[in-house]
Amino acid sequence: MKILHVLAQLPSKTGSGVYYSNMIEGFKKYNHEQKAIFGCQDGYNWNTLDKEDQYPVIFKSKELPFPIVGMSNVMPYESTLYSSMTEEMLGIYREAFRRKLEKVKEDFNPDVIFAHHLWILTSLAREVFPDTKIIGICHNTDLRQAKMNPHLKDKYVDRIHELDYVFSASEHQKDEIVKVYGIDRNRIIAVGGGFDQDIFYPPEEKKYTGKIRLVFCGKIDPSKGIYELIEVYKSLEMEDVTLDIIGSPDEENKKKLVNYIKDDSSIRLYNVENQVDLGDELREKDIFIMPSYYEGLGLMAIESLACGLYVVTTEIEALMTLLGEEIKESGIIKYVPLPRIYDIDKPVKEDLPEFKENLKKAILCQMKKVREKRDCHNKMKDKIRAFSWEGLVDNMNNIVNFIE
Repeated sequence: MKILHVLAQLPSKTGSGVYYSNMIEGFKKYNHEQKAIFGCQDGYNWNTLDKEDQYPVIFKSKELPFPIVGMSNVMPYESTLYSSMTEEMLGIYREAFRRKLEKVKEDFNPDVIFAHHLWILTSLAREVFPDTKIIGICHNTDLRQAKMNPHLKDKYVDRIHELDYVFSASEHQKDEIVKVYGIDRNRIIAVGGGFDQDIFYPPEEKKYTGKIRLVFCGKIDPSKGIYELIEVYKSLEMEDVTLDIIGSPDEENKKKLVNYIKDDSSIRLYNVENQVDLGDELREKDIFIMPSYYEGLGLMAIESLACGLYVVTTEIEALMTLLGEEIKESGIIKYVPLPRIYDIDKPVKEDLPEFKENLKKAILCQMKKVREKRDCHNKMKDKIRAFSWEGLVDNMNNIVNFIE
């Protein structure tokens, strides 16, 4: 089978980029022919596929003289906001991707296209490939862009309902896809998310250092609840607890973080080079905390569980549905009710005191288990491994073969 993968961003650095690369890596074992279209800038090097199988669209170039356009308003690399794009920018953006799509059509003529994000590029792919099987992959940020930029959706995202199928993160997400894009619900398949089992796995033997090591990893942005987390952490006032913040903040958030952390040496801010390093870092920690006000799936929580950490996270509907009751009841994960939310990812200020109190209780609950050195993960090992990329891609491959 000949498969084309399409993404408008870097094939790494973000959740959708990692998803894209892991899908391609996972499909290799089936010996499919694969090609990839993706956004690129600053001499970025990607080696999941050979160079001859890559069709990069180069941003910050003569052809596209602006940074990659990000599906999130805060990206881990230099980016452009969709909301700030002029008609001229949108025109050259679409034309650059159209040329690559037409080139792949001429060179490769794929049997199936996986198009990431239900947004401008996926709609364009359907336009260029009217008779090819196209499966759109929803990452939730696309639904947010549709709500934030209805003028772009109406003008440039008019063919999503013509896709053959859509993969969603959860059953719950199907309803929103139907509502936003009007696609037939019977053509939406909930597949969940996946983690790389060769990177995210438990240590052979859990090491305890006398400190309880909390960790946050993700975009450094108010929508991730990072500042409330720091406030809660400081309120613990315990000498045997540390907090590591893994991420790369922009200048504005870096200044704000420094102000929040001040001279607290028990809080560290740093970044890691790649996913392998991240897996190594997680195995050294005890509790992963994801206090986000908005997440598509919250894959980092699953990766942390796979590394043997306890998890505290907000009630992300897709994550809760995917993991199910048995993992919840095991105690390895604690869910914190969200405050009321407006503008998709902003908490109502009046609700924050109660939210922070609930977050604190959940952290203390997981800290108690660490102190007692409980082994709650062992019986859940196989359940968690079912959410690996190996399991997810096997499922996707079965689906593609069935619909072929």
